Amino acid sequence: MKIGILGGSGKMGQWFGRFLTENGHQVWLWGRNPSKLAPIATRLGVQAATRPDMLGDMDCLIISVPIDAFEDTLRELAPFTKPDQLVFDLCSVKERPVELMHQYLPHCRTLGTHPVFGPGAESLKGYNFILTPTTAPETDLAQGVKTWLEKQGGNVSLISPEEHDRLMSVVLGLAHFIAIVSADTLLGQNLPGISSAGGTTFRLLDTLTKSVLTEDPGLYASLQVNMPKLPKLEADFIKRATEWAELVKNGDKAEFARRMQTLKDNLARTEPGFEKAYQAMYHLNQPR
Repeated sequence: MKIGILGGSGKMGQWFGRFLTENGHQVWLWGRNPSKLAPIATRLGVQAATRPDMLGDMDCLIISVPIDAFEDTLRELAPFTKPDQLVFDLCSVKERPVELMHQYLPHCRTLGTHPVFGPGAESLKGYNFILTPTTAPETDLAQGVKTWLEKQGGNVSLISPEEHDRLMSVVLGLAHFIAIVSADTLLGQNLPGISSAGGTTFRLLDTLTKSVLTEDPGLYASLQVNMPKLPKLEADFIKRATEWAELVKNGDKAEFARRMQTLKDNLARTEPGFEKAYQAMYHLNQPR
């Protein structure tokens, strides 16, 4: 299959360029900066699409651009697409991108997709991949994509764009928010030797904060402001954090313990065997 990747110079665009090439597909990368794209295409052993009209010759197009550039990319791409051409997006939010693909590419076979991993993944094996069909034809397409991705080792689920974005508000939005605020708090303490003094729990937190801070700030800011359900969730987190902090401030050991035990009991009902997480934490922290 001939596959064109828009945003091919980005990290995920490059990841899919390599991945699809290794799986026997012919890949073309397209980006707004040809001079930047050319050496990347050479390194990956793929072609560089130097003109947008070349994308019309592809069997499938994968849009791997930031959400803020998504509509402009579709507007530029639309005149060069052909009927029944496959078009997938890789955005981390789904409601708006899926809506825009329907608006600009009604003649194409579109499907919202979200690889829930970053470009550091060596393969698809063991990673989650979400597909968000909204019509019967899209569901049929998604089932075929699901079968192929599962053969590559991926864990694939089909959900609606709305449900996807509700989940991602927690999985990405809140998780990133906690990591960034934790980093801000830790760096504000001016304790340069803290990493060498930390135990297992702190090492996990330290790894989380540092891994998030290695990413593109613009991308993470875009994710935060483009998740409509996230502000309410973060406000709830801040409210609960304030309540817990008040218990500590007031020295209310009994109420702190009671609330923690309630959380523990609730988790035991919804996730039997969750206690294994303690050993898993130590496994993750073992020296490599």
